[in-house]
Amino acid sequence: MDSIAFSEYMLIGGIIIMIANMLATFFLLLYRPNALYLSGKVKILSNIFLIIVEISFIAVSVFLLNHEQTAAIYAFPLLCIAITFYIMLAWGFIQMKGISALSMEILERLVGVIEAGDENLDGHSLHVQNLTMLIYDYLPLSERIKLNPMNLQYASLLLDIGKLGIPRSIINKKGKLLPEERELIQKHPEICMEILSSIPSLKTITFWIKYHHERVDGAGYYHLKGEEIPLASRILAIADTYSAITMDRSYRPSLPYENAISELRLVAGKQLDGELVELFCSIPKSKITVCMNDVRNRMKKYQSGTFR
Repeated sequence: MDSIAFSEYMLIGGIIIMIANMLATFFLLLYRPNALYLSGKVKILSNIFLIIVEISFIAVSVFLLNHEQTAAIYAFPLLCIAITFYIMLAWGFIQMKGISALSMEILERLVGVIEAGDENLDGHSLHVQNLTMLIYDYLPLSERIKLNPMNLQYASLLLDIGKLGIPRSIINKKGKLLPEERELIQKHPEICMEILSSIPSLKTITFWIKYHHERVDGAGYYHLKGEEIPLASRILAIADTYSAITMDRSYRPSLPYENAISELRLVAGKQLDGELVELFCSIPKSKITVCMNDVRNRMKKYQSGTFR
């Protein structure tokens, strides 16, 4: 095979690698994983810049394919650039995904240990996390691409962290709450925002958490209604509601799956998003049960102090 033909093959190989790399970059831009890039415009602009570089490389390669003598000189270095770009992106993704998974595991354990000492939580946040991600898995693709799954996990885990700022005597009260006590409990999303607002990468989830008690009929804490409420907040509301009514509390018994599903359907279109409720109700019972069993197994370890 002569050098010119070999150069053409190298250029074609480089183009294929760069197209694959560009598709991966589009994926990262679309899903915006916080574990891989900084939040905000810097992350978006860095991805756009990378795509522009890749398009330029492809254009240069196509040009060289039509100029055989020049292709023989530049084909190998351009192929090396393409491979380097791909290796850097893949390695960065692998490394940061590992860090992200470790961060999530640490947070899950901390939340589990905190809730292990409270009979009215006892894994509630972990349960909400499991249910939230189960709902996410069943969302249509057109809805899933609107959400960052890592952000959704953080939001579901930190959903009730604001309650740490409310006296336990009010949280655990068995009787009817006084107006001032109810008003204080309703402030727990705002307390959560105050706690998390200083962390730039969690800015998005603070708004999701803030509005997770909104009602689609507009009668919630902040009187947003329908699609004015963020999609993630509407998902969190369903997971939070189902978890709350199926887990034991000191002030009321839990409901079995069938009764809980009936309760969700009763408030669909008023408190909860009707379409999302129907989606949740269509998920096989066995998968929803697994969410609870996983939490019970983990909480046994946290309550006993055995974390392995």
